[in-house]
Amino acid sequence: MQSNYNDYSYIVDIYEPYETPPAQGFPVIIVLDGTRYSKLMYETMAMQLRNRKKTLVEPAIIVGIGHDEKDIPKQRFHDFTSPADYYHFPVRRGKVMQELPAGGAVQLIDYIVQQIVPMLREKYTVDDQKISLYGHSLGGLFVLWSYLTYPESFYKYVAISPSIWWNNHELFRTIQQAEKPFAAALYIGVGGEEGDMVEDAQKFVEMASEKWINYEFYIAESENHASVIPTTMSRVLRFLKSNE
Repeated sequence: MQSNYNDYSYIVDIYEPYETPPAQGFPVIIVLDGTRYSKLMYETMAMQLRNRKKTLVEPAIIVGIGHDEKDIPKQRFHDFTSPADYYHFPVRRGKVMQELPAGGAVQLIDYIVQQIVPMLREKYTVDDQKISLYGHSLGGLFVLWSYLTYPESFYKYVAISPSIWWNNHELFRTIQQAEKPFAAALYIGVGGEEGDMVEDAQKFVEMASEKWINYEFYIAESENHASVIPTTMSRVLRFLKSNE
């Protein structure tokens, strides 16, 4: 379905388990870049629910939030980057990045928290205490920023191959300024073949250790920026089910 917010029409896909919800309601997993990843997340979950005692996966409502294909290069970059006094577009893959609109992360998290979550509560049987956020690449950057800036908005946060390099590694400055313990659990995964993104993720979790952050970190050996997504998905589903 189409969902309008702040003069943009997002594509929202909702996948509900084919079973009676538990008394407390279904957990919810909000998947950024939903047009790419939400169906994969749902199918991975559905396959493992056939033997849930062994796979340790629980049924959940999967909610994908995505962009129209033609809008992805600009709108996605805008939505997943946080406001800043300046934006540094670095050299990536041997060339200087094209300057794109940036700084829309506050509007996106407002949209999720103020419009998407209330809609889910109204139309579905959901567990209010178990609404989690998942993102990959720039979406993973948004997840980490959300975790540090809005730590009480979600039950758990999952960042796969997060683009920590953005804006001169501004997330390192953000986490350095964090002062209080964080109650929500955080999962960070990265492919072993992702070069400096592995180093960035390792440095982030080192800093997280100093900030009393409850996190799980996984390096998927031999995986790259694309293959890490399906490789980590089962681990992510188990992480989201656990009560730790």
